[in-house]
Amino acid sequence: MPDSVLYSAELPAFDRATGQLSLAAHHLISAPLSFLDLSPPGSTLLFDQPPAHPYQQPVLVDDQPRRKRRRTALPSADASPADFAALRDKRDRQTTTDRESDEHHAGIALDLRAALEAVQQGWAGRARDEGWVGARDDARVQWRLREAQDERPELDLVGLAAAQERQTVETPVRLEPPRAHLSAAQLFNRLVLNDSSSSSTTVDVGIETSRVEPAPPALAALLFPPRSGFLMSDLSTWSAPSSGIAALGHAKGGWDVVVIDPPWPNASASRSSSYETFDAYDLWNLDLPALLGDKPALVAVWLTNRVKFRRLVKDKLFASWRIKGTAEWWWVKVAADTGEPVWPLDATHRRCYEGLLVGHYIPPGTKNVALPTIPQGKVFLSTPVGHSRKPVILDLLRPYLPSPERAPNVLELFARMTLAGPRAPSIDPLPPPEEGKAGTPPRCGFYLAVGNEAVKFNVLEREGGAVRGWIRQSGLEKAEAAACVPEGQDVERM
Repeated sequence: MPDSVLYSAELPAFDRATGQLSLAAHHLISAPLSFLDLSPPGSTLLFDQPPAHPYQQPVLVDDQPRRKRRRTALPSADASPADFAALRDKRDRQTTTDRESDEHHAGIALDLRAALEAVQQGWAGRARDEGWVGARDDARVQWRLREAQDERPELDLVGLAAAQERQTVETPVRLEPPRAHLSAAQLFNRLVLNDSSSSSTTVDVGIETSRVEPAPPALAALLFPPRSGFLMSDLSTWSAPSSGIAALGHAKGGWDVVVIDPPWPNASASRSSSYETFDAYDLWNLDLPALLGDKPALVAVWLTNRVKFRRLVKDKLFASWRIKGTAEWWWVKVAADTGEPVWPLDATHRRCYEGLLVGHYIPPGTKNVALPTIPQGKVFLSTPVGHSRKPVILDLLRPYLPSPERAPNVLELFARMTLAGPRAPSIDPLPPPEEGKAGTPPRCGFYLAVGNEAVKFNVLEREGGAVRGWIRQSGLEKAEAAACVPEGQDVERM
């Protein structure tokens, strides 16, 4: 079982498309642990502390719980005609998409509840000792207390990008571990790559210093793991050959999995100003087949609960992107101390879950390609670790990759953190090396993060630093990951 998967429960599932009964696996995953294998060696990751209890716990008044008024409660038997009239007017004001959203929720609520209860019951005994997070005692994970006020701002990547010339540079910047310096201009509109198979690179980011003496202090320091790269640009540039995304994928042996997490417009994001949203219909400008070429790939898109955007992806974009065998999964956010959903499952003003649409990209002209069947209705639980910050779901996607035994090359669009290229899954333990000979290192893939905030969570936390960071080096500036061999490269060339 992968390290990030804490528990799995199996339930009977009826496939409406085939009319067959099968077993469906649902999981509890550790969001912080899902990042660790793909993060820089010798580093500690900082996350927002997850909620200990559901957000709608009863409020205590004089040590007694005060019942909250249900937003959707029907008028009581002794209600006045005005109460019924108000409820009728409210229902009449519902839009078609509101009603479709309610119908969609009603159609999946029973399956969500069954999966949720099965995982909760299976993990309940171990939860007393291990909790629902799975990384409370891990030295490489630390929590930012919600009560603590950090007055320092985030590194304003969007503002920095706006100040630069919008000109794509086709020649990549190749980092040389352990340290490099980039001007703010060099961060944007070009590929920045750390091709090292084992070493991280610390990048000091500053303004151009050729005419300034002494050099001004760096704006921030960023830490990039081995086998990683990023492209800081916006959606309008990605599909063009000049972006380098397609060419890099081809050089690495093809993109095996694409994760897309669009910054869907919503009221919560607007209130918190935690990320910049976009016009969802700009996704028509994304030519995914041009990025993926002639090799099948697994594509996973995070959905919003707004039905018109869900329809856009499922009914329109997936067809234009040549994606087949589509399945819809759900991520349920649970509280760290209780394992309960952070919002009641029947709440209408906020949903405790987000959807994930998964399917296979089939290149033009491909015939009779054997691909793993993606199960419908998979549910996975985890605690949230920051506003809009998703768990890394590669462990859940691996079995459905076109080549599950391969170390995958990962392309993440609308990314907010640059991670390390994953290793090939170790199904059996490696045999001990022969005397006098080194063991064969595992294969490893590459990870490319693309988006206008693709390095947001790679900012180093520095005492006295001007900006807030999300990675802390643990006094091991030269820590290295275990050696591995990039896919497509012979061991002798290492």
